[in-house]
Amino acid sequence: MSSYTAEQYERRTKSKWTMVQIIGAPIQLLVFLFSLGFVIYTFITGDLFDFTNATVMVKIAFLYFMCITGMFWEKDVFDHYYFAPQFFWEDFVTTIVMVAHTIYLVALIAGVRDHQTLLILVLIAYSSYLFNAAQYVLKFLRNRRPAKQAVAVAVESK
Repeated sequence: MSSYTAEQYERRTKSKWTMVQIIGAPIQLLVFLFSLGFVIYTFITGDLFDFTNATVMVKIAFLYFMCITGMFWEKDVFDHYYFAPQFFWEDFVTTIVMVAHTIYLVALIAGVRDHQTLLILVLIAYSSYLFNAAQYVLKFLRNRRPAKQAVAVAVESK
């Protein structure tokens, strides 16, 4: 069953934020994988923390960007900036992801200097991101075909 009505599917197709999400999501995944590799390397060796931290900052910036533009997309399609009924659980977990990543930033600003502690915080945040990304991929796959069928039915009924 699709999360979209024919009207919502049409709004999704017309929204400029749809393309931002379609292009941004795989880029964010690549940034994540790049950063994760350095996080694991640094966790094991203790080397390159500053560079690894920079990759984490880029990942967090991308996460904030995708969340904010996703809110605009959700407003265009479902008339809710966040927690539209069709995306309640994805948004719920996104909130956890945002909090987990923000905890890392707060720890840095608060002066936590223990690299192992910071890397553990990143790994927790990255685990939540992986779970959330899987939610969105499954939602995308589930809604791809039924949404097209809903539009075809709407067009046929006119």
